[in-house]
Amino acid sequence: MPWPFPHHYDVTLKAGTDASGALTSTGRPPIVGGAPPEFDGRAEWWSPEHLLLSSVGLCLMTTLQALAARARVPITGHDSRVSGTLDKTAAGLAFTGIAVTACMAVPEEHRSRLETLIESAKKHCIISNALKVPVIVKPEVTGVSGPVLASSARQA
Repeated sequence: MPWPFPHHYDVTLKAGTDASGALTSTGRPPIVGGAPPEFDGRAEWWSPEHLLLSSVGLCLMTTLQALAARARVPITGHDSRVSGTLDKTAAGLAFTGIAVTACMAVPEEHRSRLETLIESAKKHCIISNALKVPVIVKPEVTGVSGPVLASSARQA
């Protein structure tokens, strides 16, 4: 770790006049957010739901990248799609499932090590660990021969 713990993060939210809000943090571009269309918001806004899914995908990617760098496993490509289901539950509205489909490219000789790293990234993802709902990661690894499913979908 380049910085000692604890780490602290701050985000400022300033409400707009149109039910949106601007998320800012020092040195970062603002993000305009608000309710999604399903809750009478606008499709162009980043909703809390979309930001949550984005956080899961980004955390899994950066955790995997850090682990792969330490293990000297070169990941030459990473594209992912994160989807979530929001539903009524006994406790109220809640995400009942989140799935990450990640397509990763690595040289053939590193494919078997990548599967172990994916499992470790799932275990150490800070954002996934903070959620009540299980996060399912469905990795797809590409090599010289094209896409191959690295492992079956497992709960994080």
